Amino acid sequence: MSRIHRLNQPMVRRVALGGVLTLVLSVALGSGVGVAAAETRDRNGDLTFMRQDQAGFWQTWVADADLLHQRQLTHEAANSGWPVWQPNRDRLAFDSDRADPDLSDDVAINDVFVMNADGSGLRKVTDSVGVSGDPAWSPDGSLLAYQADRGNYPAQQGIYVSRSDGTSPRRVTVLPADAGFDTTPRFSPDGRTLVFTRYRDDGQGGEESALFTIGLDGRHERQVTSFALHAGDATWSPDGRTLTLEAYPTPESRGDIYTVRADGSHLRNLTRNDPQVAGSADPVWSPDGKLILFLSVTRTLDGQETGGLTTMMPNGKKRAFISATPMFEHQPDWQPTQK
Repeated sequence: MSRIHRLNQPMVRRVALGGVLTLVLSVALGSGVGVAAAETRDRNGDLTFMRQDQAGFWQTWVADADLLHQRQLTHEAANSGWPVWQPNRDRLAFDSDRADPDLSDDVAINDVFVMNADGSGLRKVTDSVGVSGDPAWSPDGSLLAYQADRGNYPAQQGIYVSRSDGTSPRRVTVLPADAGFDTTPRFSPDGRTLVFTRYRDDGQGGEESALFTIGLDGRHERQVTSFALHAGDATWSPDGRTLTLEAYPTPESRGDIYTVRADGSHLRNLTRNDPQVAGSADPVWSPDGKLILFLSVTRTLDGQETGGLTTMMPNGKKRAFISATPMFEHQPDWQPTQK
């Protein structure tokens, strides 16, 4: 299985920029991306994200909401990313192929892990049977949702839910005959519903994707977006009314950020990127619901690219890089300020 963000070069399984590019902090024509002042620290807590190291492996990092005091938590010669905060705890879940004894062979092993926010207390919560990843915490922190194939793809591929220690796993989704895989589950704020992304063959040698919601008991599955939108990576607003998502609405698109109601109504493109100069992906809501955080990549006339974490208001206004030196941070998650 693989997935490609069109704003990036391919990487096995999920997203990536395929190498370290020269960074220039220039505003691309038509992108409307500037640099934000540090205005979020008091209202929202720390960030976690993934970034490639010099050897090309993805590693998990944490930082303040303004991307100061960055700390790399994983260092192995393995991919360790897609991190998410446990609600109201200084603990993270992430996925990694570090337990794969041979990353070069055709047998893929990937697991979900948890650790403390300082990198200590590392624990593997899945059993190294096939590919498991894209973890998400329930609002009370007692459950984890993730995608897995149990070493038997496609028959056992789907979304699973387990206790936070990995025990009592149960399958929530079952792939239809025309589907490729289900991934990126996220719990609704009330803990009753999951949103996830389903991929399928588009009939032209590529993939298309749509968002679905489903109850934790596997009932009441509902399609939220059309497959033609190529949507994915959805997260819920803190009030549970709205989803934010990435999508690739045209063949030329390098990614836009949308919002939509959970019933599929009120679909809105917030970024409206010119594909020649900009792309966006990996959106999440700030804990206070006042901002959307996402990866933004801009290109200048001479072909140089700048990419990094960006915020904007839920109406798409005040779009700006968090840092004056963005470094292609991917897959962010935002922790509420600890009480």
